[in-house]
Amino acid sequence: MAREASSGAAIELNGVVKDFRGVRVLDGVDLVVPNDAITVLIGPSGAGKTVTVNHVVGLLHPTKGTVKVAGRNLAKLSDSELNELRQGMAAVMQGSLPFTCGLFYSMNVYENIASPLRQRRPRWSEERIKAMTMEHLHLVGLARNANDMPDQLSSGMAKRTAIARALALEAGIVIIDDFDSGIDGVRLALLCDLLQEMRGELGAAFLVTTHDMSAARKLADYAAVIHEGRIVASGEAGEVFASDSPLVGQLVGGELEGPIQLRSV
Repeated sequence: MAREASSGAAIELNGVVKDFRGVRVLDGVDLVVPNDAITVLIGPSGAGKTVTVNHVVGLLHPTKGTVKVAGRNLAKLSDSELNELRQGMAAVMQGSLPFTCGLFYSMNVYENIASPLRQRRPRWSEERIKAMTMEHLHLVGLARNANDMPDQLSSGMAKRTAIARALALEAGIVIIDDFDSGIDGVRLALLCDLLQEMRGELGAAFLVTTHDMSAARKLADYAAVIHEGRIVASGEAGEVFASDSPLVGQLVGGELEGPIQLRSV
């Protein structure tokens, strides 16, 4: 997908508003995810990160505004066109049992990666499918868990399995929601290195949401900060993290004083 859309943005949201039963969850979100780069979306819990991601993959439709992926307005696509577009995407979704990270709980770890590969690469031999599957399980440290069922995994292991699947698909657009959830600090740092390496190899556009500022700093080429359904800062990562905005400063520095309080988290 990113290879086909070499100019412009891989993902673009313009003025996206989302209302749920009269409650405004997204309030005019403008977000650009460039090709061949990692864009990190940060913000406190409940700020709208997951709702934004769900619009990008077409699981939600905006009340107002437009969502474009590879230059195509999702609102104008038929179901078959949307499914075709999704073939160029790979997503690690948030969720709770039995749908954590989008894993299929009727399949073991190996099949959770191999089965989507068979679907997207119908001409590949089973030997090639196996090699790709085991290579990516090895990359995330789960080669020994290939035969485990998802309900045998910790939350962090489930997240790593889903990341392995997303990377194995070699998609042009990779979306990872709640990247740091359940993953310890050392493995999180190693996964940041892995994503940077894979982004270089794939030439893909990555959109990653996280609460962890060390991961955000390590990963991001570009960053956006969302609060109460609005993007309050966006651009090159270094400039965003150095912003004099009190909200951004509180998120980056982990300060107790600032606009984010316990009642809004």
